[in-house]
Amino acid sequence: MGTAADQQRDVIVFGGGVAGLWILNALASRGYDALLMKDRELGAGQTLAAQGVIHGGLKYALGGKLSDSSEALKAMPDRWRDCLDGRGEIDLSRVERLSPCQYLWSLPGVMSQVVNFFGSKALSGRAERLPRNQYPAPFDTPAYKGSIFRLEEMVVNPPSLVAALAEPVRERLYRIDWETSRPGPEGVRLPDGSLLRAKRWIFAAGAGNQWLQQQFGIDGPAMQLRPLHQVMVSHPALPPLYSVCIGTTPKPPIVTTTHHDERGCPVWYLGGDLAETGVSRSETAQIDEAKRLLSQMMPWLDLTGAGWSTHRVDRAEPKSESGARVPDAFSGASGNTLTVWPSKLALAPRGADQALQWLADLSPASRQPIGELPLARPGLGTAPWFPASR
Repeated sequence: MGTAADQQRDVIVFGGGVAGLWILNALASRGYDALLMKDRELGAGQTLAAQGVIHGGLKYALGGKLSDSSEALKAMPDRWRDCLDGRGEIDLSRVERLSPCQYLWSLPGVMSQVVNFFGSKALSGRAERLPRNQYPAPFDTPAYKGSIFRLEEMVVNPPSLVAALAEPVRERLYRIDWETSRPGPEGVRLPDGSLLRAKRWIFAAGAGNQWLQQQFGIDGPAMQLRPLHQVMVSHPALPPLYSVCIGTTPKPPIVTTTHHDERGCPVWYLGGDLAETGVSRSETAQIDEAKRLLSQMMPWLDLTGAGWSTHRVDRAEPKSESGARVPDAFSGASGNTLTVWPSKLALAPRGADQALQWLADLSPASRQPIGELPLARPGLGTAPWFPASR
C-alpha cells in the first residue's frame, strides 16, 4: 500500500545510455514532468562501448548497393551536426568531435565494382575518392596499394556525449536499486516507502528492457542480443585513424576509431567483422587474430611494444525473424509502456521521435517536476579504453 507521500509523474524513462538520455531531453523540452532512472553509471553498457561513429549508412552499402539500413541512417549525420553546432534540438556543442569524417580503405584485390560503387554519382556528397597525395596516415606510404574514400560521417567521443546529454537534465536523473525498488505496473518503491507512479513508462535500457518487460508483465516485443568482442591496441606512435576497411565480403573486416587512455596514449578501438566473429574466441585468441589481420592488412605498420586488450559487450535489439539487425530505430507499445531500441548510436534521435509520437495524446503537466526524490544521482561511466591498468 502507498503512503501520503506517493507521487505520480507524466513519464518515467528507464535506461541511462544515449537512447534514454536523448528521450529525456526531448520530453523535458516539451514540458513533460519526466525523469530517468538508471541502475548503474550513465552510459554503462552499450553507449560507452560504442565507437562513436555517427553513421550515414554507407558502411551498410559495402555489398555494392544501398540497403534499408543505409537509407534509414542517411539523414543522421546532418541532424547530429546541427546539434553539435549548437543549433539543433539538443545543444551538443560541448561534445568532443574526434574526427569530421571516416576513411574507407580497400584491401589489395578488392572487388572493383565495390570501389566503383563508392565513386558513383549516387553517393555524390557522401563519399569522395581521395588522390594519393591526400592519403591520411597510416596509408600515406607507397606500401599501401589500395584506394581511399573520405566518408562524411563524423566520430564523437562517447563519454563526452553522455556528459553533454546528461547536463541539461541532471536534476531529473536518479540511480536506483532494482532489487529494492521492484519496478512494476503499480510503480517504483522508493527508499522512504513511498510509491512513484507514472502515466507512461519508457524502457530504453538496452539489454535490460527484457527484464523490465517481465517486471511489468508485458509479453514482447522480443529482444535479441548480438555480442561483440572488441580489440584495443595502444601505442604512443599510433596515428589517429577513423576508418572502415573494404574486404571481399559485405561486412568490413575492421572498423577503427582512435581514443586515448588516462595516460594520454592513443588507443585504436577495433570493431567490424573482427569483433563479431571474435565472440567465440578467448581474449588471447582474439588478440592474436587482430595482430594477424593488422599484419596482413598493414604490413608496414610497426606495433612492437604495443599494449593489447579486449572488451565484450552485448548489443540489444528487437528480435527479427532472420536474426539480422533491424534497419531503423525500433519502438513497441504495450498498454502504458513503450520499449525502445535505437539499434545504432546514430539512430538515438529516431528513437526519441518514436517516443514523442507515442506520447502525442498525453498533454504535459502544467508544473515543473516535484522536488527531490530520496535517491542518489548516477555518475558518469568509464569507457573501455580509458583505464590505465592495461
